[in-house]
Amino acid sequence: MEHTVIHDEKVNRFEVFESGQIAYLQYDEKNGVLDILHTIVPPQLEGQGIAQALTEAAVRYASVGGFKIRPTCSFAKIFFTRHTQYKDMLVE
Repeated sequence: MEHTVIHDEKVNRFEVFESGQIAYLQYDEKNGVLDILHTIVPPQLEGQGIAQALTEAAVRYASVGGFKIRPTCSFAKIFFTRHTQYKDMLVE
């Protein structure tokens, strides 16, 4: 299933709205680093690939902006362990 991810730059979030619920990825951006702080998916929306869609949107944004990524949140750490093609984007 395809998820529509909205980037709300005013609050540093990528968001998905589904079934009256909101899932989001919160980030902080400074000194050329996109720090993925939290990925929040309500229980009703779990298991639908939403957290992955949010993280992929953040990766695309970081790539276009030339940012490195710091995966602070536990989901992001797992995502980057599984998707080694992005390892060059991670902060050392």
